[in-house]
Amino acid sequence: MEADTVAGKVRGMIIPHFLFARYFEPLPVPLHCLIIAEVAIDVKKSIKQSWPVHELCLPRRQFLSSVATLGLFNMSKSEEKDPDFPYVHLWVSADGETHITEAKMSGFELKKYAQDPQYVKEGPSPSKTVFTQLNAGLEQDFHPCPQVQFVVTLSGKWYVKATDGHVKIMGPGDVLFQDDVKDSPAKKTPGHWSGVVGDWPCQQMIIQVTRKPEVDKPGSL
Repeated sequence: MEADTVAGKVRGMIIPHFLFARYFEPLPVPLHCLIIAEVAIDVKKSIKQSWPVHELCLPRRQFLSSVATLGLFNMSKSEEKDPDFPYVHLWVSADGETHITEAKMSGFELKKYAQDPQYVKEGPSPSKTVFTQLNAGLEQDFHPCPQVQFVVTLSGKWYVKATDGHVKIMGPGDVLFQDDVKDSPAKKTPGHWSGVVGDWPCQQMIIQVTRKPEVDKPGSL
């Protein structure tokens, strides 16, 4: 097969030869780049030249920007693969008991946002943002959350305990979504216990949202 007929596939989309020739040229040294693993091309069968695989790479930002400009990422949502975006869901069952599920967000769209293509998902509309510090040794008795909200741990560690006995410890970067509020549609007011883990304070960013509380819907984001 001649080089001018070479085509690759990026998540099911065809890369024409002019884009291939522009970016997939041998590089003198390995760069921080997108290795050919993200582009399904059989080099030995498609190209007569013998190029080392480690040389078939390109700057990730440059490649994604160019492909997006050409419209090659205009795929249906069903063809896209959601990124690995974990979160902890403290959810409520219809009987008012609370539970903890480790889930992953879905429904992302790969598109230009600030500048270059990135995975984007619009969450519930925020109503208030609160920054808080839980001091070392803090132990909170059973209580509902004040509002349907996200809790993002910035530093330190803390735990949340559901009424089913499940305990989850969270540290920096962990995201909790909870809707165990007083006006839950469950049969009784739900709630949880929480406290600081270790000898250091725990700092959090809380994003309260306008989403209505639900029951029996674990991992619903």
